[in-house]
Amino acid sequence: MEQVDRQFEFHRLARSWPQHRWWRPLLTALLGVAFYLVLTILLLIVGVVLALTSSTDVGPYLDAAAAIDLADPVIFAFTLASLILMIPALALAALIVGPRPVGLLSSVAGRIRWRWLGVCAVAALSVFLVSLALSTGIGFLFPEESAAAPVQQDTTILLVLLALSLFAVPFQAAAEEYVFRGFLMQAIGSWLRHPAFAILLPVPLFVLGHGYDPLGQADVAVFAVVAGWLTWRTGGLEAAIAVHAVNNMTIFVLGAFGLVDVNSTDGSVSGLVVSVATMAVTTVVIVRIADRRGIARTRTAAPLPAVQHPPYPAPSVPAGMHAPFAHAGQGPVGVPPWAQGLPQSQGHAYDPSQYDAAHYAPAAGPTPAPPAVPPSARPVDAAPPAPFSGSPSGRSSVPPAASGSSSGSSSAAQRAPVAAPSPVPGRDSAAGRHPSGPAHPPGPGHPSGTAHPGGPGYPGPGSSAAG
Repeated sequence: MEQVDRQFEFHRLARSWPQHRWWRPLLTALLGVAFYLVLTILLLIVGVVLALTSSTDVGPYLDAAAAIDLADPVIFAFTLASLILMIPALALAALIVGPRPVGLLSSVAGRIRWRWLGVCAVAALSVFLVSLALSTGIGFLFPEESAAAPVQQDTTILLVLLALSLFAVPFQAAAEEYVFRGFLMQAIGSWLRHPAFAILLPVPLFVLGHGYDPLGQADVAVFAVVAGWLTWRTGGLEAAIAVHAVNNMTIFVLGAFGLVDVNSTDGSVSGLVVSVATMAVTTVVIVRIADRRGIARTRTAAPLPAVQHPPYPAPSVPAGMHAPFAHAGQGPVGVPPWAQGLPQSQGHAYDPSQYDAAHYAPAAGPTPAPPAVPPSARPVDAAPPAPFSGSPSGRSSVPPAASGSSSGSSSAAQRAPVAAPSPVPGRDSAAGRHPSGPAHPPGPGHPSGTAHPGGPGYPGPGSSAAG
């Protein structure tokens, strides 16, 4: 399973991209169609401008364009250019939406394997030449009554048609392969795992793009199935591009010499049989060469990079000095503090031979208790009494509520000094007990001017502050 070994065949290459989502192929298709329409309109504008600036009569060209006469060099060139524009349109869409790298549309190697493409082209050309020779021999032995005589072409037209057939047709074939065997196979393969779906489902679209009769469309369908299978079997578009290019080049070169009608849409049973046999032999030859050369069929997804943590810096110890001592109970004996807890894989393994282990041994005996903190010195006597804040002259320390009492105890209470306020409420800062407070204020149960009762911690009116 690809979740384990991360091996992706050609039709599953879109899933090898980490950012792949199920909707990306749909968006790539829509964007590619939009780019193709824009490029086609630009090509039409260029053609119209050239026709208007030319002194020749454009009437025949318009008639040829309406009939799509591929024997006309101008119409042939315009048709090839309009098909080749599918390559930049698809490339731009893939650059924006994916899959990336764009070379995944070419092969499992992420690029065109040019040497393998050349080998496939030579193999396909060899088989097609043999097939053409056999077909020509059979035609001489069993001539058809309806066979048309070769048409003599003008030399200039012949050279232009040959140049277009040899140098432009390969790009036209590659454009169709990138769309139908490259993008569509990978789009379907990203949703359906089995390669049969990716090979067979694009076939109807490819057949509809060729306006032939049923026999001719059957021939095209056979070619589409073989090209799709070769793409999956060899892990790239090189074999399909080579076979497609050689097939089209053969037809258009023969058409340039007038040996075949390039505008014919009629098929034949004999032509279908010859085509099927030629494709079968070509497939066998290419597959055997691919197996012999060890052509890659799958792509191995690159694993995620491991997170690399920086190593811990080891402090340098000058010669003749020891590392800091370890305190008792901290780490193993003989290991300095900077080496404790460091992983061995980081290159900081502790070497006890470099240090004196006796320096790092914990102290013998029980751990000494911390020294007792001596009590702080405190004043013995309380601060002198302060005058009552309500007396403006400072002569009387009796509160206003206690003044005016005629009893002896009240007089004694009035003459009793009032202790200074303690920093801690309710405590005497010197004796650590409740100070002798002022007389009770008048109220229920407390006659006016009565002093606090004597008792432990509550000295009477005549007691000293120290008790």
